[in-house]
Formats: sequence, C-alpha cells, structure tokens
Amino acid sequence: MKFPKLYSVVACAVAVCGFASCSDVTEPVYTKPDASTFKINTPPLQNQYYGLDENGQFEIALNGQPSYGFSAITQYRAEVSLTEDFASYETLTPVGTGTLSRMTFKDSDLATAICVLHGYKTKEDYKDNGEEKVYFRGVAFIEGIEDSYVKTSNVVSLNRVQGYFAIPVPGYIYVIGNYVGDWIGPDLENEQALKPYTLSEKDDAIGSRVYYGTIDFGENAPLFRFYTALGSWDDNTYGPTSGNNDDNPVVFEDFKAGSSQLYPLMATKDSFSYPNYKGTLSFVADFSDAKSPKVTITAVK
Repeated sequence: MKFPKLYSVVACAVAVCGFASCSDVTEPVYTKPDASTFKINTPPLQNQYYGLDENGQFEIALNGQPSYGFSAITQYRAEVSLTEDFASYETLTPVGTGTLSRMTFKDSDLATAICVLHGYKTKEDYKDNGEEKVYFRGVAFIEGIEDSYVKTSNVVSLNRVQGYFAIPVPGYIYVIGNYVGDWIGPDLENEQALKPYTLSEKDDAIGSRVYYGTIDFGENAPLFRFYTALGSWDDNTYGPTSGNNDDNPVVFEDFKAGSSQLYPLMATKDSFSYPNYKGTLSFVADFSDAKSPKVTITAVK
C-alpha cells in the first residue's frame, strides 16, 4: 500500500527538477555581428563570357554567414560596382525571400545596375562597352535591427559581362492624323518624324499603360486615330467604338472649345473627327485594361 505514496514523491521531485531546469534556460542574446565570418564564394563563371539576358538569372553563394550570437533569420543582398573600391555601387535584391545562402539574381537587375553606374538614362545615352569586369560584395542584416548590417564581405567578380540597355523608360503610343495637313504614315521609317505626336507614360508610372500628351492641330479640324506600334496602316490601330472599321471618320459635331469627353476605344481603322473645332487637343489614353481601352480627349481653350 506504500508504493503509490513513494511513486507520488518521486513524481513531485521530477516535476520540481523540471521547473528548475526551465528557469535555467538562457534566452538568445543578440550581439553585434562578427563581420570576419561573412564570406561569399568566387562565382564558377568568373572568367567565362556571360551575356546578360532579359529573362536570365545568375547565382552568388555564401561561404560563411555573419555571427549574431544566435541562429537568426538573416536577409542577404549583393552590392555591385564597376570598380573594386566600390566608390559607386548599386544594390541587388535576390529572387524570393532573400534569406537563402545561395542568392539568385535577375540578369535584368544587373543590366540595369550597370547602366545606372555608367550614368546612362536614355537609349541615346547608351554605349555598348563590350565585355566588362563587374565586382560584387555581400550584404547581410536582420530586418528591424539597424546595427546588424554587414557590408564588409570579401569582393568577387565576373570578369566578362556583356550588358545591354535596361533602364526603364516611359512607354508611348502614336497619334496619327492631319496635324500637318497630310497624314504621316505609321511606318517604321517615320519614327523620328512622329516623335512629336506621341502620348507617353508618366516617369513615375512606367508600365502603367496610361499615356498623356497634347497635340496642336493648328488650323486643321482634328482627324486622327491611335497606333500602339509602328509598322503598317492596318495593324495596332485604335479608334472610336461607333466605327465600322472601314477607314471612315466618325464625326463628333458637338465637340468644341472646352469640351472634354471619355470615349471607349476599339481595334479599328475608323478615326475621330471634330469638324467644328480647331486648335490643341489634350489626351489621356488608358490601355491598362487591354480588353476595354479608353481615351479622354479635351479641347484646350
């Protein structure tokens, strides 16, 4: 009959020991990182020709992580420079979570960084420099901890990188019409002549597919339609939805100075015609929804 009592005493002793051991557990303590432990591997393709591709990717792998005193979820980035001293550099963010020791980067991001480091802003600025040596160093940090940043890994390089122009620039569409009397055709050879008659995305809304601009039709009663690309009269052309796609004008007789109207657009060769207005038109052409593009046209007083 005494065995249950003895069992109870032992069980209580074990429980007490258990509580004591829990109270002795040391919480992880953050320490400022030891930068000497942060290393990246030399890329296997270091001395091979590497032509950047818009859809391509490349990797940089860690050889040692910074020590923060405990096992931390660490974010990784790479800085890229055209000089070994990193006097000027751009930061690349890996694909995915950014926490993997094998970092995967987009070729397009590297191409953009190279263009920025060269100071290229437009296609006209761009110069093909052929194969270039590009330097990398790692960046590590714990999100939300300011002094966790480590930017002193070793420096590695890709020695034969071929870039391309990758600076995002505003998209644009063409207004083809009678602003100079006779129409300038939507042919590739007329690209320069048609530049003054384009609508463009805003600099802070690249990729929005919303285009803005004004065009002066002078003493001509405006007659026009829109082209999203050059090539031929029959392709990439948009006009008023009330048209029959038989290359005829759709007349809006009530449109005059001060008028502003929103029109749906359709793929058609029919054109907008304003016989009772002369002067400048302001446009906001919204192609953000490919299935239902539209345009706001305003008669500028």
